[in-house]
Amino acid sequence: MWSLGASLFWCWTGHRPVPYDDSLVRLNKLAVIARGRTAPPADVRPWPLVDFEATVTACLAPDPADRSTAKGLMP
Repeated sequence: MWSLGASLFWCWTGHRPVPYDDSLVRLNKLAVIARGRTAPPADVRPWPLVDFEATVTACLAPDPADRSTAKGLMP
C-alpha cells in the first residue's frame, strides 16, 4: 500500500514523498525511505480533492499496521 501512496504522491506533486539527499548512496536512500517520514501532502501541493488526499495519506502511514488495505480504500 505504501508504494501505491508513494506513486500517487509523486504523480500529483512531482516530488518524492520522502525527501532525501541525491548524493546519498542507494543503501542510505533506502534507509531514509524506510523510516517513513513523508512530507505532509498539503505542504507540497494543494489537494482540492479531499478524498484523494485522504487515500494517499492512508497509504503513506509510517507504521504498516496503520496503513489502509486495498479493501479499506474502496467506498
